[in-house]
This record gives sequence, C-alpha cells and structure tokens, in this order.
Amino acid sequence: MLKIGFIGCGNMGGAIARGLARSAKDVTIAVSNPTTGKLDKLKAEFPAIETTTDNVAAANDAAIIVIAVKPWLVEQVIKEIEPRAPQVLVSVAAGIDTVDLERMTGETGMTIFKVIPNTAISLMQSTTLVASRNATAGQEEMMLSLFSAMGETFLIPEKQ
Repeated sequence: MLKIGFIGCGNMGGAIARGLARSAKDVTIAVSNPTTGKLDKLKAEFPAIETTTDNVAAANDAAIIVIAVKPWLVEQVIKEIEPRAPQVLVSVAAGIDTVDLERMTGETGMTIFKVIPNTAISLMQSTTLVASRNATAGQEEMMLSLFSAMGETFLIPEKQ
C-alpha cells in the first residue's frame, strides 16, 4: 500500500488530504501539523487518516511526501524530515521552484514535483498544475493519476 505523508494541515494541505481520502484507493494517508485542532477535525471527517504532530512520523516510510507549509518553513521542514530517494517530494509552497527544493534536500537527482491546486481539490473539482523534476515517465503518470482523480490536471515536464 502506498503511503502519502503530508507535512502541514492548513488550507491547502488539508484540502489535498481530503481529496485523496475521497479518491485514492490502496493509499495510506498520514498528516502532521504543529497543533491538533485541524488534525482533530480532519480525523473526525476521515478516521482512516493517520494524524500526528510529529513531522518525521508522517514522512517516515512515505513513498510520497507532500510539503504543505508556508514558504519560509519549507527548508526547515525538509532538514527535519530528511527525505531521501526513492521517496518523491511534492511541494505546494508558493515561490519555491523545483531546483531550490532539490538543493534543500541535498540529494542531487531526487524526484520532485511542484503542485499548484486550488482548495476545490477537497471536493474533487480542482484545476491543478503539476511540474516535475528528475521524474520518470512512470512517476509522472502516477502523480497525474492521483491528482486527476480530484479534478482537471496539467503536467509541465522539466525543461532540459
């Protein structure tokens, strides 16, 4: 079973987790947040979602890690959770490109996706832009499959 770990349960992180809980089959979802209020609400709506205040626990053993925190916290979170291949890193943080995300991981060649959805993703009605870096065709297909189930999705491959 594929584990997707979310770091951040704010508007966007919570919306994507809700959308995936509604659409994805054979997926385990773990969500971390520094405070429990939003986690408790999410858990009440979707009891199968694992919730925690420990970022490392949410990211541990996750095939896909979704970073859904404020842009100024991204580097701190990446250093804390230490994502490593074959994990796939997905960011929804504005203003941070895939090159910066790869640099932050310290791992050249790590598969990274930048995802720009809207909060209608929780209702399966988002238009989502997906950009990739160092991704195989299979990884791009998997990401498109996950997000297409929650609305219209467009992929922008990395320029060579």
